[in-house]
Amino acid sequence: MDSIELRSIGDVGLPMPKGLREEVAAPFVEHVATKAAALRSQAMGLAGPTIAVGRNPWMRLKFMLDIMGASILPQAEKTIAEFAAQADIKCRAGCSFCCHQNVDVTIPEAMLVALQLGDEADPRRTAILAAADAFRDLDDDARIATGKPCPLLVDHRCSVYNVRPINCRSFTSPDATNCHESMRRIEAGEAPLPIEVYVVLRFLCGGEQAAIRGICLDLGLQADIVELTQTVAAIIRDPMLIERWAAGDKVFAAR
Repeated sequence: MDSIELRSIGDVGLPMPKGLREEVAAPFVEHVATKAAALRSQAMGLAGPTIAVGRNPWMRLKFMLDIMGASILPQAEKTIAEFAAQADIKCRAGCSFCCHQNVDVTIPEAMLVALQLGDEADPRRTAILAAADAFRDLDDDARIATGKPCPLLVDHRCSVYNVRPINCRSFTSPDATNCHESMRRIEAGEAPLPIEVYVVLRFLCGGEQAAIRGICLDLGLQADIVELTQTVAAIIRDPMLIERWAAGDKVFAAR
């Protein structure tokens, strides 16, 4: 990526995670922005003029999903691994206390999840639709207060783990006991405890998310941040939304 001309991500910016002060983020901004710009530039170098300006929406869709699997998500895993090598992360398989909240994702991330639910007999489809209806008008705090888990959890494990969104991957804690106690309080109808989260890691992974949005813009695609459950439910109800999005229509509700 060093030999390519970097594209700015000024048109999408970097997401600032809740709880991260600007002065804490400042030392990492240049690194994250450069990483995002490099990922965006590399992708568009591979796309070429046919994908970027062509009329075939399925070519753009395939390219976008291929880039997610071959470049963006592996880079997010690398970012997380590098951080984890220097931090005490207590999250483990089966620990799902954080999976009770709205999840901000890019549209391609939501599509990767929706494509895992293509079988009409998959019970997770019904669970997604029910959750979307139940949570539609709830803000983030009210969603957490329901105490209801992500509809994609099966036996306390993510059933779409390989394609889980970047915000899910980077939501990590140094204190699992605090997460457990906060969840217990919610289930008892009490106010939750503040959860200690590695917000710097979330900011670092914001680079990958910004790159996705930048690539979408370069391909003429809706690049908004959306909510995972609501967007997957919308695709289940109307699969043609994917084709319309790939054709350049703005079809998904932005956060």
